[in-house]
Amino acid sequence: GQAICAKGRAAPELVAHPDRLLYPLRRTRPKGDPDPGWERIGWDEALDEVASQMLRIRSAHGPAAILDCSRTGSLSMLHSRSTVKRLLYMFGGCTELWTNISAEAEVYAVHQTYGAKADYKSAGREPTDYVNSRLILMWGWSPADGTFGTGTLQYLKLAKQRGVKFICVDPRRTRTSWELAEQHVFIRPSTDTAALVAMAYVILAEGLHDQAYLDRHVLGFDEAHLPAGTPAGASYRSYLLGESDGVPKTPEWAAAITGVPAETLRALAIEYATSKPAALQTGYAPGRTRHGEQFHRAAYALCAMTGNVGTPGGNAGTSNGATGRGGIQGLPTGENPVAARVSSPLLADLLERGTAGGYPADIRMIYSCAGDLFNQLPNVRRIIAGVERLDFVVVQDHFVTPTARYADIVLPATTFWERNDVHTPWAGAGHYAIFMQQAIAPVGECRNDIDICAALAERLGIRGYNDRTEDEWLRELTKHAIDDYETFRARGLARLPAPDDAVAFAREIRDPEGHPFSTPSGKIEIYSMAIAANPDPYGLGTISPIPTWVPEPADPKHALRLVTPKSRARTHSIHDNQTVLARADRDDVWVHPDDAAARGIADGQRVAVFNDRGRTLIPARVTDRVARGVVSIKEGAWFSLDASGHDTRGCSNLLTPDLSSPAGATPFNSCFVEIERAG
Repeated sequence: GQAICAKGRAAPELVAHPDRLLYPLRRTRPKGDPDPGWERIGWDEALDEVASQMLRIRSAHGPAAILDCSRTGSLSMLHSRSTVKRLLYMFGGCTELWTNISAEAEVYAVHQTYGAKADYKSAGREPTDYVNSRLILMWGWSPADGTFGTGTLQYLKLAKQRGVKFICVDPRRTRTSWELAEQHVFIRPSTDTAALVAMAYVILAEGLHDQAYLDRHVLGFDEAHLPAGTPAGASYRSYLLGESDGVPKTPEWAAAITGVPAETLRALAIEYATSKPAALQTGYAPGRTRHGEQFHRAAYALCAMTGNVGTPGGNAGTSNGATGRGGIQGLPTGENPVAARVSSPLLADLLERGTAGGYPADIRMIYSCAGDLFNQLPNVRRIIAGVERLDFVVVQDHFVTPTARYADIVLPATTFWERNDVHTPWAGAGHYAIFMQQAIAPVGECRNDIDICAALAERLGIRGYNDRTEDEWLRELTKHAIDDYETFRARGLARLPAPDDAVAFAREIRDPEGHPFSTPSGKIEIYSMAIAANPDPYGLGTISPIPTWVPEPADPKHALRLVTPKSRARTHSIHDNQTVLARADRDDVWVHPDDAAARGIADGQRVAVFNDRGRTLIPARVTDRVARGVVSIKEGAWFSLDASGHDTRGCSNLLTPDLSSPAGATPFNSCFVEIERAG
């Protein structure tokens, strides 16, 4: 049957929302003032002021003093953050937040394990292959809450009907686990790598690994398959057995770290290794930790040890598809002339310290399009303190979001209902493209992002920014995949060729000599030659050439671990101002009954969740669907600070740490808090 999700039903309300931006606004009061004193101005006045500030700041401080904070509020091919990136690059460059906030740990791990040409969006398998598994192990992955691609949950339910067994490992008993899993394993956040390493130990100790597969396709599992000149004891096998550090990675070792009983880990490892084929489907959340890249690398190592990579019904350890974009391209941006790149979770530190902290520039201006990073990156209070010191902030959006509240100029942009564009499946699965036909004229004085940037380019003296019409751009961006553009535009849908294999890397496994992996060795690299050659690739910390468990420091003042999952009522922070939609998934903090009782907290009671970074108020939901010692707040709620700087709306990023993993991952889920009844 056909169905539409709550967010889909609510999308039209965005167009006619009473708070919709309809014309440009200018701030008349200082950024620290609770009332910005918005003043309506005309487009020419707004664009002239933005262009003037850009020219002034570039002249006085260089282009790197401008920070691009645009993001993924629109992921279509033409009208997206790329419009601003193209403008700023042609203006002479900018500082940019380069890391994928959601999935950088996986992006990095896929490249190191499967090769430089491997794309995380096409390193998984098509949902049509789910039925071919005997076991699906969902690790920190909940498409019933976060969707993870159109139809994903429906294909999983079909697999269950066909007899596929599901096991879920997660700090929360998610909707996906509730609907599908025969077994749920609670785990402490940010300890998942230790559990995977212990499972690998069991598989090795029990002789359940596929040695022939490892010998042919994998580098670094054992000493016999290491690069020449590698020190003795550098293999994964040596690490698992404790030969390199004296600590065998037994289930008992991992139980003390993860909170998962040793017998559960042992049984899980044996079942995964003996259920052929088995698919380990990992979500992004366990990688959003202080060493999140090691979680994904440990997962891929487990897949390789059991011979499940490139095998129908198996998986490479990711949960995206095997198609990618199918040849559809996005608006070309060119290259940034300024080598000024900062890991995204370090925004607060960048704004506060600039060159004194080793960053490429002292930021004087922010340009934000289709993003709400002041709300969505860690340590909100520190971000805002830095933003209030800036010379100028410009925001293009549909509403005065938490980020737009701090803008000097706000520019009203069209929604996807008000323009034409092309989209491909978010999860890289399904091999089709959608022509997003404009449904209505732009409301008020709203303009398309590319048209806003084109008008700025003219004022900035940039030539060639936009030399095509909207239709000419869309024809150009689809030409490598769409043979009949007119029919595509008229019908709104094009079926693209299915991938040769429904499972990524099947070709490399079938014919390793003719189609090697794009790693330095041409094999799956449990031992990464690239990491061994450059263990600190971004100056953010060293990474081991093999997957290892790296302990994280505890917080003696704040005993509870915080996780920040998705809300069914929002897409990150989008839709948070739609009160009717909020009924689909209320904002609350999940707390285990034992933890609630110890703190005198009752279900439904308003509580404060806090640490040294901030404090937020939110109702409590006392439930055994969250692990002991763990609390859960859905990310994306718009912060609202009171006179004391405390949040009153349950924004999780008042609490999360503004740190970066060595690979650039954002460690939302490496966070300790306390909770108490609100006074």
